[in-house]
Amino acid sequence: MADYGKIEVTATYSKKSDFSSPRAVFKPDAYNPTTGPDEYDVYLVDTTATVNTTKYDSIMAVVVKNNDATNSVTVAFQNAAASAQSQVLAAGKVAVFPDVLPSANLTLTASSGTIECEVFVMGS
Repeated sequence: MADYGKIEVTATYSKKSDFSSPRAVFKPDAYNPTTGPDEYDVYLVDTTATVNTTKYDSIMAVVVKNNDATNSVTVAFQNAAASAQSQVLAAGKVAVFPDVLPSANLTLTASSGTIECEVFVMGS
């Protein structure tokens, strides 16, 4: 019998602290992760920010949302084969990275100015 897995990600993004008028809905609740080591955080990237992934034994996926209206952010990480990977995430876009090596941190680099990024790490 084969093992199967499914990742379902929906997000709640709102400019208001009470999350009224959300642009999308997030499951599990991004602001109160379910039990376990899953982690959600907001990073202000003025040049480079590091997301600590070394506390995980394995990572199922990392979701990054660039909240900036005009500037891009480069997301750099190592995949499970320990090969360096990077992707430019355009303004306002979301990306899911399913193959992140926990022992090498994920790095966010701003193209210009200070960029706010939301990061959700799903791991154990």
